[in-house]
Amino acid sequence: MTTETIVALSTPPGVAALAVIRLSGPESRATVDRLLTVPVEWKPGRAVYRTLARDGKILDDAVLTFWRAPHSFTGEDTVEISCHGNPHIAEAIVQACLELGARAARPGEFTQRAFLNDRLSLTQAEGLLDLLYAPTERALASARAMKEGKLGAALEAVRAELVDLLSHLEASLDFAEEGIEPRVGPEFAARLEKARGRLEQLLRTAPLGRILQEGALTVIVGEPNVGKSSLLNALLREDRAIVAPTPGTTRDWIEAPCSVRGLPLRLADTAGQRDSTDPVEIEGHRRARALLSKAQLLLRVVEAHLPYSTARFDPPENVPVVLIANKSDLGRHESLPDDAVLLSALTGAGLDDLEARIESALLAGTTDETETVLTINARQNATLQRAAQALDRALEALRESRGLEVVSLELREALHDLAEVIGETTNEDILTRLFQNFCIGK
Repeated sequence: MTTETIVALSTPPGVAALAVIRLSGPESRATVDRLLTVPVEWKPGRAVYRTLARDGKILDDAVLTFWRAPHSFTGEDTVEISCHGNPHIAEAIVQACLELGARAARPGEFTQRAFLNDRLSLTQAEGLLDLLYAPTERALASARAMKEGKLGAALEAVRAELVDLLSHLEASLDFAEEGIEPRVGPEFAARLEKARGRLEQLLRTAPLGRILQEGALTVIVGEPNVGKSSLLNALLREDRAIVAPTPGTTRDWIEAPCSVRGLPLRLADTAGQRDSTDPVEIEGHRRARALLSKAQLLLRVVEAHLPYSTARFDPPENVPVVLIANKSDLGRHESLPDDAVLLSALTGAGLDDLEARIESALLAGTTDETETVLTINARQNATLQRAAQALDRALEALRESRGLEVVSLELREALHDLAEVIGETTNEDILTRLFQNFCIGK
């Protein structure tokens, strides 16, 4: 428990109906007491209406709510001041608290205190951060699942299994002279493989987790005048890119955020690929090729009524491609591949089918179930990869009869990695980087 009391505005700056100022620490109530014109009998969870003043000057009329440690978000005595949303009022109240001895909170310090006081696990804190910045409903559901502790529960189940397995090994190693037979036969290996399988299920959610957090870079490619910009506008459902019958209208690439079936995309429209001597258009082609190397999904657009050709299309390896036959209202040419999505960006016909194909392409190979809610982030993925590798080595040592000491060592390594994900052994640098991503006041 810290001896410092911190204060910060917890609502966005600017004019609003209300603003909320939060204090946390042992002097929270005492600090607010010195601003009251009429004393308060503090009762946990009870809101009271009072006038705040400093040096005889009225600051505002406010609603005050108190939570007693450890039954608060931070695990400390906490007071929230709900005042009028004029930024000058909120700033004056915060400044008064600072003058009375409170310290300005650092970014994410309230959540960091909740973690340090065992009110949140590290994965729950990460879920809270994702919850604040989730760009789509699907990302919001994933963040909420982590904030509710579902990842922590899944990892605790794996850890409990590994601890039980390790206890059998330790007993046989520590009391070998007692004649205790190590239970490391087929049943032991099966349980270890099952634990490894649970980690694999979580690891398969990492690509989806990255998409939900960052958005999938989705690049629209094709020859001039096939309707790439019209497709961009159709997916965005707004006129974001200029559309004209003149080939080569788009010179530079245009990027815009987009949501398809709850999946956030960074949708990029690129210059049409064709032979040109125009230096501006040549530069547009170069930028388009550079963007392709970073893409997570390609939307290749052709004209449905014209002969199909693979000329001028050389996609990077391991990047999924959705073939879109635009201008389907003009007919379908017999050479068009069967897997092409028929679309009329002009009328919107086929847009639902295209969105379903985009979802399928982005989720392919990421999870066993397209409705998976819980996903892991990059930090968790890297650490769980190490845990999975340690279990692989343990299984290999079992198969090759290398000795129980080796198996025990690998199980301990996996347990250490799981503890790091949960936050029990995470180093200070990781914590600092994580909580600095929060806004001040959270």
